[in-house]
Amino acid sequence: MADLKVTALTSLGTATAREDLMHVIDDPSGTPVNKKVTFGEMANALAVPVLLADTNVTLTEATHAGRVLVTPDLTADRTYTLPTPIAGMSFRFTGPDTADETEDGSAVIIKTATTDGTQHFEGKVMFADIDATASDISIVGSNNTSEDVLTINVPGHYSIDCVAQDTAKWRLSGFVASDTAPAFSTS
Repeated sequence: MADLKVTALTSLGTATAREDLMHVIDDPSGTPVNKKVTFGEMANALAVPVLLADTNVTLTEATHAGRVLVTPDLTADRTYTLPTPIAGMSFRFTGPDTADETEDGSAVIIKTATTDGTQHFEGKVMFADIDATASDISIVGSNNTSEDVLTINVPGHYSIDCVAQDTAKWRLSGFVASDTAPAFSTS
């Protein structure tokens, strides 16, 4: 195998396994070091959940994309701003991370990086009214053209997936359990 270009090597294709090795260059913009990593180690490292701070947070691709984002028991309304969408980039919000089954007394606000209408949400979330009967389940959707803010009011629990469809659209889906319906709006 000496003197082979990477492009000349045989592909594993669908036979790739978690124990297979990859060559990586650690710290390429600093002091580069050649290292190995298994596919399993890499997949696990890139999927570690991120506990968001009880502050307004501007999300980044490097720190937050492709991960489960756990919101804490909030002390005030908090805004989580998505980065400029890149097709396929994804975020999953879940929470609140509370010690009991009570609702969080604050709102979770998820918004796009722009307020000029160049980015928006498309999609719907299921809403379960936790003060009502099982028949009080509904769908809340965006207008698919200009709404760039999703407000989750005093949530009991929620799981929201945001996937960038292209450089302008975030596809949203998920559920919210609360006393108050979530709302899409324009900033």
